[in-house]
Amino acid sequence: MEIISAAEIKAQFDQFIDAAQRGPVLVTNKNRRVGVFLSMDDIQDTIWAKEAWKAHEEGYLTAEESAACLNALLNADD
Repeated sequence: MEIISAAEIKAQFDQFIDAAQRGPVLVTNKNRRVGVFLSMDDIQDTIWAKEAWKAHEEGYLTAEESAACLNALLNADD
């Protein structure tokens, strides 16, 4: 993870934005860790991963299981 100070961010914001597109950026202020800057892609990946884990924990069907159930329902009259 890249580390950038708040002073560097102020001086070179465009480079900071570019760095965040490559991966999370740890932000420091006076050598203290104060936050992490994430790209929208990183946030969306995190949200989707959380949702997928929740579905797994709750016992939702996999894509293959869902397709098999739908096929069985569609072909029930055959």
